[in-house]
Amino acid sequence: MIQPSSPTPHHLLSCQLSFLDQIAPQVYNPFVMFYKPEKDSEFGVFEISNKLKKSMSHVLTLFYPLTGRLKEKNTTFVESNNEGIPYLEARVNCQLSHFLQNPSPNELNKLIPFESDKLFDVPIGVQLNIFKCVGIAIRSCISHKVADGLASFMFLKNWAAIARGDHMEVRPEFQATTLFPPKSISVFDRVGTTNKDTVMSKRFVLNAAMIKDLKGKYAIINRKGSSNH
Repeated sequence: MIQPSSPTPHHLLSCQLSFLDQIAPQVYNPFVMFYKPEKDSEFGVFEISNKLKKSMSHVLTLFYPLTGRLKEKNTTFVESNNEGIPYLEARVNCQLSHFLQNPSPNELNKLIPFESDKLFDVPIGVQLNIFKCVGIAIRSCISHKVADGLASFMFLKNWAAIARGDHMEVRPEFQATTLFPPKSISVFDRVGTTNKDTVMSKRFVLNAAMIKDLKGKYAIINRKGSSNH
């Protein structure tokens, strides 16, 4: 468990969810980052893991709601005892290049820190996956009730910045309740997870040439739109 590097101030121990967060589905936003092995890197896996854990501890002081636990009815987010977040390490018995050639969703699910449809009180979990070639994959799962996609990326960008020793990208502001005040949500109490049997997943693979082509087409469309004004 990774605790924040400094205790959360007492007046911030209880963080109220906004109305939009109250009715958000109880699912996690999974995200995975792959890093190929660097031959001339001065860091080994042990040093990388320590750096990740230390920087995570620092970023959690700013994103303090992530260190708490969701209450039973998911109306209030509480940080009560600095339990921290689960951080796991796993060894992957294959090469990173082989894994990325044709990854399937089922294989990607093996990289997650916990089963995302069963652990709703924990807001975030992280797993460091180490491949035989010493390439790594960092997988995070963040509760959608606590952070949407943009907030999740903000957290990851700040974590990366602290790990590199850079300045913070953007400091978080927790003001959603002022824009969307919490309400009595008895009618929404039964909002739960999506039935996995009714969900279809598809994967889209874009190589560098395809991304360059898409950027070129967007630039042309953007220029035409500007010329019409």
